[in-house]
Amino acid sequence: MKTLIKLFGILLVLAGISLLFAPEVIFDFLESNKNEMWVYVCAIVVRLILGVVLIIAANKSRHPLALKILGAFIVIIAFTFLFIGQQNLQQLITTVIEVFVPYARLMGVVSIGFGSFFLYTFSGREE
Repeated sequence: MKTLIKLFGILLVLAGISLLFAPEVIFDFLESNKNEMWVYVCAIVVRLILGVVLIIAANKSRHPLALKILGAFIVIIAFTFLFIGQQNLQQLITTVIEVFVPYARLMGVVSIGFGSFFLYTFSGREE
């Protein structure tokens, strides 16, 4: 499970780098695919898996309480997406893109920070 979380951390760092240097890549991808059913399903499934994995693996990390809280929050978001439905998620994506495009580089720094946190918190402790 630590490996899965580290992989997610690496993906967050890479997404952050993309947001720093070529934010249009991520925003164009989201804009062109937001109406696809697979985006809705992935938004739920990935969050659900990540949240559960964070909760289960938290005790093997340097910051177990923080990861349990974060994992629970991510699971709640997954269920929220499930209950709001695909159409409302599409509207949410549209709104988020409009609001956050000017702050893409800042979001890149935050993404790199979260990714680095996942990598750090699961390094150095025994399984």
